[in-house]
Amino acid sequence: MTKLINIPDDWYVRLQPTIESPEFMELAKFIAEERKTKQIFPLREEIFRAFQLTPYMKTRVTIVSMDPYFTEYKGEPVACGLSFAPKNRDFVPPSLRIIYQKIKETCYPDDLAFPTDLNIENWTKQGVLMLNSALTVEKGKAGSHLKQWDFFTKAVLEALNELPGHIFVLWGKDAQKYKKYLNPESQYILECSHPASATYTGGIWECDHFNEINRILQLYNGETIDWLELPHTVDHLKDFKIDQ
Repeated sequence: MTKLINIPDDWYVRLQPTIESPEFMELAKFIAEERKTKQIFPLREEIFRAFQLTPYMKTRVTIVSMDPYFTEYKGEPVACGLSFAPKNRDFVPPSLRIIYQKIKETCYPDDLAFPTDLNIENWTKQGVLMLNSALTVEKGKAGSHLKQWDFFTKAVLEALNELPGHIFVLWGKDAQKYKKYLNPESQYILECSHPASATYTGGIWECDHFNEINRILQLYNGETIDWLELPHTVDHLKDFKIDQ
């Protein structure tokens, strides 16, 4: 099979009508033209990284967010193709910091160990698709490509609808607008504000989705998500601070 984009075969087969459509060709042309005069994030080879790391048949949970990070850190894009994950792990964006604080509080309140490497890629290997509502963004312009990617995001969610007992996690209004394309009778749909909202308002992100996801998975097939790669010792954590 000749593929127009580099994603696993099980994803490509289900998205083939969309990927090989005139609308997708227009999207590809739009992004190529934008890159000639503007900085577009993430890098070209990382646009479909979420699909590359989480094959369709292994996807158990889909976390839908906004668009990729539109900023840089040390001269390179923060965005890396996974929602909320930074390309350079030395940099912890505010949204990711809030997510891990909530995981620590709700899932591991009695564990003193906390990872120095906040590794969302570990989630993808456990079947968590980290999906942005748009897969590209112009530097400095949040939401700049949301409209262009809308048809593709719909196709992805409709394909995931075919997986029985799939868990959709919708954080923020950009993600929640896709709820109407999901089937609440055969899927689990969890909604909450975007973690960034707590950053902007100075409030608390009221979200217990991590425990809820594991409760659902435990009932469904007895398996859960290991949200934190907790080390066996805490000696190397003495200089680590969650708000660094």
